[in-house]
Amino acid sequence: MPGRPYYDIVAVGDFRFPGGTSTAVAEELRAQAAAGYRTGLLQLKGPVLKYPHAIHPQIRACLEAGAADLRDPATAVAAALVGAHHPAVFTHLPRRAIRVDAETRLLIVHHPPLDGHGEANYDWAAIHRHAEAMLGGTVLWAPTGPAVRGQFAALDDAPPLFARDWHGVIEPRPWRVARKGPLESRPVIGRHSRPDALKWPDDRATALMAYPDDPSFVVRILGGGPFLRELVGSYPPNWQVWPFNAMPPERFLATVDFFVYFHHSRWVEAFGRTVIEAMASGAVAVLPRHFEALFGEGAIYAAPHEVRACVRELHADRQAFLRQGRRGAALVNRQFGPAAHVRRLRALIGRPRPTLVGAGAPRLKRRILFVTSNGVGIGHLTRMLAVARRCPKPLEPVFLTLSQAVRIVREQGFLAEYLPFHAALGCDPQQWNQSLREELKELIAFYDPPVLVFDGNVPYQGLIDALRANRDLWSVWCRRGMWQPGRGADVIARERDFDAVVEPRDLADRLDRGLTVHHRSRTRVVDPIRLLDAGDLLSPNEARAALGIEPGRRAALLQLGAGNNYDYATLRHAAIALLRERYDADVSVAEWPIAEQPLELPERVRAVREYPLSRYLKAFDLVISAVGYNSFHEILLAGVPAIFVPNEHPQQDDQLARARFAEHQGVGACVRVREIYRLSAWVERLLQPEERARIAERCAGFDQGNGALELATFIEEMAYSRRADRP
Repeated sequence: MPGRPYYDIVAVGDFRFPGGTSTAVAEELRAQAAAGYRTGLLQLKGPVLKYPHAIHPQIRACLEAGAADLRDPATAVAAALVGAHHPAVFTHLPRRAIRVDAETRLLIVHHPPLDGHGEANYDWAAIHRHAEAMLGGTVLWAPTGPAVRGQFAALDDAPPLFARDWHGVIEPRPWRVARKGPLESRPVIGRHSRPDALKWPDDRATALMAYPDDPSFVVRILGGGPFLRELVGSYPPNWQVWPFNAMPPERFLATVDFFVYFHHSRWVEAFGRTVIEAMASGAVAVLPRHFEALFGEGAIYAAPHEVRACVRELHADRQAFLRQGRRGAALVNRQFGPAAHVRRLRALIGRPRPTLVGAGAPRLKRRILFVTSNGVGIGHLTRMLAVARRCPKPLEPVFLTLSQAVRIVREQGFLAEYLPFHAALGCDPQQWNQSLREELKELIAFYDPPVLVFDGNVPYQGLIDALRANRDLWSVWCRRGMWQPGRGADVIARERDFDAVVEPRDLADRLDRGLTVHHRSRTRVVDPIRLLDAGDLLSPNEARAALGIEPGRRAALLQLGAGNNYDYATLRHAAIALLRERYDADVSVAEWPIAEQPLELPERVRAVREYPLSRYLKAFDLVISAVGYNSFHEILLAGVPAIFVPNEHPQQDDQLARARFAEHQGVGACVRVREIYRLSAWVERLLQPEERARIAERCAGFDQGNGALELATFIEEMAYSRRADRP
């Protein structure tokens, strides 16, 4: 197609699925790249996943390794083959079309049309119409196994089927275990699967046949949960149960002799990825007989009541056990390995076509709208600046902020719109929200952002109304935790108006008593968000030179916020006097850009206006600081001794809990405004070289990850996704 980027294969689907569908796609991407095929990904948001999932980590790793390209669904693309994954993703047509031309179009059927009782899992006729409309031509359905093909063969109105099953792919080498026989004197039965009641037998009696309550067996289960206790009651003493993803499946399978997999009568296993993983490890698979059409001699087939005798017999015969394990591993290599996938691609579309592959048209620029509340500081603005700085090109951040510190955004090189908060205007909140709704609707129409990210404690009604008027827009509420206990019950329900809630982790989260702790079903927790990474901080000598601090002289920084809602004046004056008179320290005081009243400082006390101030933290021997989210994390991750003075205004976050955490962990002191008498002893202690070294060492033990990059990547994935989740 002239002018269009051309790929050998374009994969279309919702690549956020956490289970076997995405794992299978990742294996195909790796096999295709190794064989020289070029793959583009078109990400759709289907209706199945309701909560904030990122692209599956294995698929994300393929993108970052260059094994595939995440395409912009708004740009046209051509391919030899389009592989559309999972029928449910095509339940609805997207409101905006995707533009893809292909010589061959397959819908890979990872889920059967009927359950075990014959009830429809999805409307295959409507899905077929949607898939052909989206992909621009005839679509053949490719079942992943014989169970799905058999169901379609029995339907009068079945869609057209591809001639061969599209089996899942696995690279067996990471799964191999050097087995010399059974692991223990007792047979070790195991299974791993996602925590779903349908993945288990119908009733307790059947479950305990397949997974015996018998001390002569060891039963190991990866993927337990409340559903399993409802099924079997208290776990038998010979059972060892771990939650889903508590350990890598590769490591788990190395602890298992026999992989026994029996499921509910309503469940039809389209393929059985966990089975080939187990066989690749050399474990002996014991399965229901309906799997025989797919796995042949690679497994042993039995009814639940036959499992004990079958397992005992093979466990007692080491050579027979090893032979069966080798049969399973050989079947995986032959039938489900990367080479098998490459063979079917060559039969379908031929060898890779490097002369036809274009350089790849760049993705279109997408503007991301960051909306920040005003706050009494600049924490909301700084967190979103941290994310905006890490958004990959060609994403272009645009800000709408209620903060008077809007100039900071512009100085950082971003386009920014300013809208005063109703309190700053002295106007009626209801009228202001109506104005906010209209302003946002105009901004959304003008900038056409695919994603809006709001950082603030309270999503305003005007914002909610604007989101409801723009249903194709992805919306994210970024909110920090540590809410004051008992506060926010009227606010938390507003999370339902967002596609995702993102909460940057708080180092003091073990002391979090706020409401968000109990409302995380829709929440994606990321590492602490910071504007700067460790490598961005100036060294002590560089920072001192930049601020004009004499080498070798004690230096202290006071950053006690804007003071707009909490009076730090008495403590500030006492701290300055103590530091200058007793220690002859060079004292700097941070001047907040949105402070309502200018600071009145003594002579020879420096007002520091640099932004971001965290770049210069290592210039100081001691920091006396408020305990907002940003300041707290910047100080601890810089390893600077600090006295934390919480802002205890009832509308603030739980700064007292953060300060107490720092003192309990030995990385700082907690001094409340009414405890000025504690200041002197803590200053003396924290200025001691030994204490400073201890604090630096303890702070170095904190995870240095930055959630700003994770959130920026999440935004990128949403920006280049097409919504297909609503009628």
